[in-house]
Amino acid sequence: MTGTLWSVTAIKSAGKLTKGMTVEILVTGTTARPSAKQIIEAIESKYGVTVASCHCGYGNFEIVKLS
Repeated sequence: MTGTLWSVTAIKSAGKLTKGMTVEILVTGTTARPSAKQIIEAIESKYGVTVASCHCGYGNFEIVKLS
């Protein structure tokens, strides 16, 4: 099964989450948007910062389905 690729961009700054941070996340097994945990892991991996889960609500991000 192929996955769904999502582009996730922070639209608000909160803690170490900075407006404009962008990651791409491949979600497999479902067509649902990436979870907060997946978003946190992707941001921490790409930017090397620790992001609190309270800063990763869907309201802080623009989430766009790429494929």
